[in-house]
Amino acid sequence: MQDNKASHTAYTVLQGVVHTGSQKHTNWLVSPEKMSACLDILDSSDEGRKRLHQLRNPVLSTGLKMMQRLLLPGIAIHYVTRKKAIEDIVRADIVRGARQVVNIGAGFDTLMYELSRDRTDLTCIELDHPATAAQKRQAFAAHAPANLHLHPVDLSKTELSDALAQIPAFDPTLRTCFICEGVLMYLDSSDVERVFSAVTQATSGGVQFIFTAIPSMDSPNTNATWLLKRYLHRLGEPLCWTIEKSDITDFLAAQGYELDQVVDGHDMRRKYLSRLSDTPFHLGEFVVSCTPTQKG
Repeated sequence: MQDNKASHTAYTVLQGVVHTGSQKHTNWLVSPEKMSACLDILDSSDEGRKRLHQLRNPVLSTGLKMMQRLLLPGIAIHYVTRKKAIEDIVRADIVRGARQVVNIGAGFDTLMYELSRDRTDLTCIELDHPATAAQKRQAFAAHAPANLHLHPVDLSKTELSDALAQIPAFDPTLRTCFICEGVLMYLDSSDVERVFSAVTQATSGGVQFIFTAIPSMDSPNTNATWLLKRYLHRLGEPLCWTIEKSDITDFLAAQGYELDQVVDGHDMRRKYLSRLSDTPFHLGEFVVSCTPTQKG
């Protein structure tokens, strides 16, 4: 991504959520609160307003649907169900005692905003590229809760542990739920391992780590098309780290983590889309929840 512009992918995901929440047959998947927050973000920038225009213009909207079919069939609904799966795990961890939630590379996700409004006793922290964080800060300027902290940081230049140390609101003694949604696949394997190490060391109060992962493009466990790889390279956001769901347990063990659960596309479809059994849906990316088994 360009240093002075918010991530293209962040806008695309947000656009997919708004599209899903705008369709009569899928609007029940997106809460009014989430829809309102997403629209606030899109309406706060020229690029965001351009994306809204695309959604509201019948011709342009049809073009977006066609591109989705060519690149990743059913990806817009997948974005929504992926977020629902993550939210369910996070809220369950809050019930178990988490008092702090940190979203690493949050993009334009609205979960921290929603949680901070629901739970004033919860510390909600986002870390993301300065351009993306600035755009979100502008969108929420008039109504951001005091317990929502948007921290600008370029994690390609700053270690996660150093970034957390720079955030006054972050308490290393609290039980913390970490989220890394749609991020790790853009990192080299060594950088992925550093993220796990930093999360392990971040707090003495207990950790739940939730992240998403994808198999390789040629895996039989994805319906991503060959055009997607070229498209991502063109955007300057190529995929780097991939892993099969069947290899997750061994990978986590090597990082000093224990698997709690994996939610794949089939699970998401069964849990959230029982009313939409015939709707195209992306199969590939899955949600992983895990906890450290040891302190390094």
